[in-house]
Amino acid sequence: MLRLDRLGLVVGLVGLLACAKGASTADVGEGVAPTEPDESSSSSSTSSTSSSSGSITSSSGGSTSSTSSTSSSGGSTSSTSSSSGGSTSSTSSSSSGGSTSSTSSSSGGSTSSSSGGSCVTAPPSNACGVTPQCGCAANQTCDVTNLTTGAVGCVLAGGGPVGSYCTATTQCAQGLTCQNNACRPYCNNPGSACATAGGGVCYSPQDASGNTTPNLSVCAVKCDVRSPATACGSNNCLWFAADKESDCRPAGTAALYDPCASAVDCQSGLACVNHPLFGYECEKWCRIGGSDCGLLETCTDVYGANAPTSGGVKLGHCQ
Repeated sequence: MLRLDRLGLVVGLVGLLACAKGASTADVGEGVAPTEPDESSSSSSTSSTSSSSGSITSSSGGSTSSTSSTSSSGGSTSSTSSSSGGSTSSTSSSSSGGSTSSTSSSSGGSTSSSSGGSCVTAPPSNACGVTPQCGCAANQTCDVTNLTTGAVGCVLAGGGPVGSYCTATTQCAQGLTCQNNACRPYCNNPGSACATAGGGVCYSPQDASGNTTPNLSVCAVKCDVRSPATACGSNNCLWFAADKESDCRPAGTAALYDPCASAVDCQSGLACVNHPLFGYECEKWCRIGGSDCGLLETCTDVYGANAPTSGGVKLGHCQ
């Protein structure tokens, strides 16, 4: 449905254009040469419609903190490795009261546990392994606990499934970490597809400065932008056109047509899009060529070749 204030604005613009055309005609008739249009103002008024989602590696306003013990300092994010090639021996206590003797290189080697299994630990702490998960009790998750060094540790797991809203890893089910306010599994090959059920691309989250954290690569959660709740629960499903990937991210409070400044400002099922007349606003998804939009609106192809699809039909936004 088209809002009445928007309809009034459109009618007003048509009236102004008509008046301007009449005035211009009168001036020319009197022998006054018309001025050339300003190129800068012309280009801004005809700018192409775009989405504000950006790259999937960005936080898009969501939290990238995995545990409460993460570091807030903005130090170097380069991977830590040993130049001596030596090995370090570490002993950690298990939840059953026994001890597990482990020997690994500082670059993350194979560790023998008392249970007879093999665990590839993550440097520099080598306390446990993030992918595959190992070295922690059955009710714990091996999680990155320092966003500067990439140090890992065992944290108590919760019950949140993949895609569900979270603010800390302790709210997510065993083996899942909380990144961009959604529970998701770790992965170890950024840019490739995750093998987990419902997993999208593997990516390394970036902070506001574009820095990544050693050992911190996670799976995007594939979702339907028109029905976010199916995979994301109370989160929204965002579309990252540059990556041609969807992912569960936190939903905002801005309603349909409300102004927005970030991809996470809009309510679930809406996207923050740059309208050519009204600027950035929360818009509804629609099927191009369909009848999903309201009065005087059409389903606009915003993303071109990078658009998402639903049931084989290309999606756009009602404008």
